[in-house]
Amino acid sequence: MTSSSSTRALAVASGLALGLMAGACAQTAPSAQHAQPMQQARAQLHQRFAAADKDGNGQLTRAEAQAGMPRVHNAFDQIDTTRKGYVTEAEITAAIVARLAGRRGLQQQQ
Repeated sequence: MTSSSSTRALAVASGLALGLMAGACAQTAPSAQHAQPMQQARAQLHQRFAAADKDGNGQLTRAEAQAGMPRVHNAFDQIDTTRKGYVTEAEITAAIVARLAGRRGLQQQQ
């Protein structure tokens, strides 16, 4: 897979992940109630990612994550599933959505 194909695939995955996150919120409460906090969370993630991405290449290395996004650093191996040595904003978003979906599943089982 080429770099641009990989980037496009991650962008699509990120879009799907955000859609799933929105859908999950819509199932539990009116979407208008959750739209603003979700937009704020996405904006905050984007800002923190951009600040941590010191070279501006759209990829966080383990060192950049450690310095600027410690939670991402702590989960780096779970997010970087292909072991390429960096994570993207889309991959972080997908990991967050997967984690939230897992929590939601546990709550529904109880």
